[in-house]
Amino acid sequence: MSSTIVKLRYAAIGTTLVLALAGCGDNSDEGSAGGANTFTGAPVTVMTLAPVKSAAMNTPEIITAAEAAVKTINAAGGLGGHEVKLLACNDGNNANQAGDCARQAVSANAVAVLGGFTTNGGTVVPILEKAGIPWIGSPALSAEELSSKVAYPLVSGAAAFAGIGARAAADGCASTSMVLYDVPPSEKAAQLINLGLARGNGKPADHIKVPTTTTDFSSIAKTAGKSDCAIVGLPNDQVVALATAARTLGEKTRYYALQGALNDQVLSGARDALEGATSAVNFVAATDPAWQGAKTASTKVDWTYPYNQNTWAAYQVLIEAVGGASDISAASVTAALDKMTAAKAGGLTAPIDFSKEFPVPGINRVFNPNITFVKAKGGAVVQDGGFENLTPLFAG
Repeated sequence: MSSTIVKLRYAAIGTTLVLALAGCGDNSDEGSAGGANTFTGAPVTVMTLAPVKSAAMNTPEIITAAEAAVKTINAAGGLGGHEVKLLACNDGNNANQAGDCARQAVSANAVAVLGGFTTNGGTVVPILEKAGIPWIGSPALSAEELSSKVAYPLVSGAAAFAGIGARAAADGCASTSMVLYDVPPSEKAAQLINLGLARGNGKPADHIKVPTTTTDFSSIAKTAGKSDCAIVGLPNDQVVALATAARTLGEKTRYYALQGALNDQVLSGARDALEGATSAVNFVAATDPAWQGAKTASTKVDWTYPYNQNTWAAYQVLIEAVGGASDISAASVTAALDKMTAAKAGGLTAPIDFSKEFPVPGINRVFNPNITFVKAKGGAVVQDGGFENLTPLFAG
């Protein structure tokens, strides 16, 4: 095994807070079937969890996306004739609440956890693993999500950091800075970003460490402005604050956003301050016709936000896996996933092969190394090219 792969095993662990930037609910009424739908099998339960109204994070649209997906499935006759019941759980951005969510999934005999977002995958996964419940579309942030046999992420997670670094180098960034929260996981993210830069013959980036309590980004923007390009891994509001501060100061730095940080909400807040910014994602852009089903299902969801996209896509993979099965359980879903070699999530991503793990220890559950780049253009997030495979960045 090469020294690069050995080092990356540790570099991939603990990236949760870089991307992250009460209590479980009852079965969602919006997720249940309505009208005169007739189902031929017993109901099956699924769970989607996300932080709602927590002090640091609030992602209710993830739950709305899940409700829309379940409503669509049930309107079409259910999952193999089974009505789908949604268990929506608020993890409160808190490890204890996240654990409660996982335990409720076990108590409810959930056949799968789907999409969602949590910074507490390290708490959730062991509980699901013990019960044999698969997590389709896990955020792929924690070490457990990147290595557990019950995790089936649809995104590249930490591996995509290297892709952003490589893109910045390919774009000719002579000097680069990384603007990341001053938390331990950022050191690991920095290693992956620098790996990508090195693969593109770029120089290591200057690591700008941002205190998590920062509200005035003027000094951060000034420091980042000394570089040709800045790779940013901050929550939405902080990305907006950084970009608008840079605009006010007249800085001309080109921005690259880590996965999840370039979406309609950010562009609306930053206006033209992020024009031309680039990010890496695993799904086709929301302007692609493949997203029409999601847009029809709900007009209340920002379908440019990757974790909303990831949640909808997870439900599409569930349909692909067991949509025609008469007997649906956590075990049967897992067995079906393990045999899938070209999951497409309704055309939203490059084909995903769940039968082969990623050849890097510690991030072996990265099944989708194919990323596509998106750019901010005219106030919208648009796709910039086709899918590219990250695997070569980790070889040798």
